[in-house]
Amino acid sequence: MKNLVIQYYIDINLYDQPTFNGISPTSVEKYSKHSFKKYCKKYGHDFIQITNPVFHYMHPTWERFDLWFNSKWLDEYDQVLYVDTDVFALDHASDIFAQYTDTATFKSPAYRKYRGLSAGNIKSKFNNTILKDCDPKKVSDTFFQTGVWMLTKQARDTMMPWVERYMEFDGQCDDGQFLNWAVIESGVGYQDMDPMFNVKNNGLKKRWNYKDTNFLHSAGGEKHHANSKIHSFLRETFPEVNPDV
Repeated sequence: MKNLVIQYYIDINLYDQPTFNGISPTSVEKYSKHSFKKYCKKYGHDFIQITNPVFHYMHPTWERFDLWFNSKWLDEYDQVLYVDTDVFALDHASDIFAQYTDTATFKSPAYRKYRGLSAGNIKSKFNNTILKDCDPKKVSDTFFQTGVWMLTKQARDTMMPWVERYMEFDGQCDDGQFLNWAVIESGVGYQDMDPMFNVKNNGLKKRWNYKDTNFLHSAGGEKHHANSKIHSFLRETFPEVNPDV
C-alpha cells in the first residue's frame, strides 16, 4: 500500500477570516514537520506539507477538505493521514499504517471524552452546534478530535455528498464540528484507532506516559508561550531542529 502523511501550514493572512478559531502560527510547527519527515522516512511513507492555499475558504484549517475535492490525493495513495502542525511523532512511535489497513473506513484515534455518555448528556453538550440533530448514540460512539485522522478513497466517496454541503453552515460551526458532522451523518464506516496516536497535552501541563505515546499533541494555547514546558521538551527531543530558521 502507498501511504501519505499530510499537513497544512499556510499564512493566515491569505484568508478572509485570519482570526477564525483563534488559531495562529507557532514555532512548534518546525518540530512537527521534522518529526513526521523522520517518521515517514523510517517506515517508507510519503510526507507533504502544504504551504499555499488551494481550498481558499475562511482559514487554513479548512484546507484539509481539499482531500475530498481534489481526487489526485486518493487516486495516488491508498490511505492519507492528516496531522495538525502541533502534533509530534516521537522517535519510538509505531507505524500507524501497518496497524490500520482497512481501506473502507474513516479512522481517528479514540477520543474517550464522550464515549459512553447518555443521550441527555450528549444533547446538552452539543445543543448549540450542528451536531444537535444527530443521533446522540452515534455522536457518543464516533465523535473524534480532528487533529489526527486517516482517509481512504472509499471513505472519501461515501462522505462526499455531506462534505459538499460545507457552505450551508457558513459561520455556524468550525471545521472540526463540520468534519464530525460529515462522518456521523454520512454513515461512513468509522474505526477508532489507538488513542496513543493523539495524546493531547496542552503545553505538557498534565502528567503523561512518554513511553506509550506515539503522537504527542500540544493542542491549546500553551505552545504560544516561550516558557511552556513543551518548548524545552521539543528542544531536548529534537536538538537538530532550529525553530528560528
